[in-house]
Amino acid sequence: MNKNQEKPQKSETKTTEAPKKQTKAKTITRAEIREAKAKKKAEQKAQQKAEKPARVKKGRIRILPIWLRLYIILTLIGASLFLGMMVGYGTIGGQDPFEVFKLETWYHIVDLMKGVED
Repeated sequence: MNKNQEKPQKSETKTTEAPKKQTKAKTITRAEIREAKAKKKAEQKAQQKAEKPARVKKGRIRILPIWLRLYIILTLIGASLFLGMMVGYGTIGGQDPFEVFKLETWYHIVDLMKGVED
């Protein structure tokens, strides 16, 4: 027996060429182009996320705790209120700025608002 006879012969496949159909190219809208670009970007981001190892977030260290921040803000608001009263009563009113903290001054202001005369 020959070596050629021992090998099984491959069957030849017939290639039939189908007649080429001439079709019009499908028109693509701008919206479809945008969607395709958005999908491509999303796939690229997903690949980048898959390639990068997950980072471990560090805990935030606050210089000033929240309760201290609130205390400072309330203190500054109170100080600005007192300074505003002193400036208003002293410069605009033409009186001693420290008289604004006396109760008699506030009784007099309330009497003026109510229309009560002394």
